[in-house]
Amino acid sequence: MAVGVATAVLGLALAVGQWPDPGTAATTQLAATADGHGPDDASLAAEARRATVMLAQERATRRGRTASPPETPTATAVAGRAWAKGRVNIRSGPSIEAARVGVVEAAHQVRTTGVTDNDWTQIVSDGRTGWVKSSYVSTTRPAPTPKAASAPSGVSSAPCSISPSIESGLTANARAVYRAVCAAHGGSVSSFAGFRSGDDGDHGSGRAVDIMVSGDPGWAIARYVQAHARALHVTYVIYQQKIWMTGNPTSQWKLMEDRGGSTANHFDHVHVSVT
Repeated sequence: MAVGVATAVLGLALAVGQWPDPGTAATTQLAATADGHGPDDASLAAEARRATVMLAQERATRRGRTASPPETPTATAVAGRAWAKGRVNIRSGPSIEAARVGVVEAAHQVRTTGVTDNDWTQIVSDGRTGWVKSSYVSTTRPAPTPKAASAPSGVSSAPCSISPSIESGLTANARAVYRAVCAAHGGSVSSFAGFRSGDDGDHGSGRAVDIMVSGDPGWAIARYVQAHARALHVTYVIYQQKIWMTGNPTSQWKLMEDRGGSTANHFDHVHVSVT
């Protein structure tokens, strides 16, 4: 039995000896046992257990030394930049179903990583990555939005509730006169007229508006149109058998020939023609 235990211990000692510094004292004792001059069987068994423990500890130590340390996270690389075409949501992933984690306002610049997924682009916002729809961003800086030209003072383009059906037959300039006069003096106007089929003048081309009014309210409208003639592209105004041509002083009205009636002589309406 002593020989068997000694043989087993010798095998363990040889195995331990293959590792760097496995424990000099224990190895020396086990080597002495191999010569048959060591301690009794109980001592041999104890030494064998100690050698096994030391071997396990050494292997664990070596595994700890050779294990690769965890990689240190690095900052997300920035590859370029883009601008939002409109207000767009930032998602946690490349999907409309992904959680919304932020918003990019219209025309604001964002940093991109160069990573795309179908119609999604990965961006960096506040140090965090996110995803936006590629169709909502552009790599070209948007041009400044020009300010909308303001309408001339006193000229409205609001729709008119009086005779609205005439608009379809009017040119843009004639429609502008119709709406402006309606907004400024609609309370004194009974109706408006515009396109007239078969007319070989401005009514036949939709470039004239008749404002049905009489008396002093008609002169108030005529003076209003004169004051805004340039903005409304007016060419001439007729009222009460008199005509005023754009470019002339506002007081310079020319008497027209008698056409034989109140309507024909424009006593019941103001006529306005435009370019």
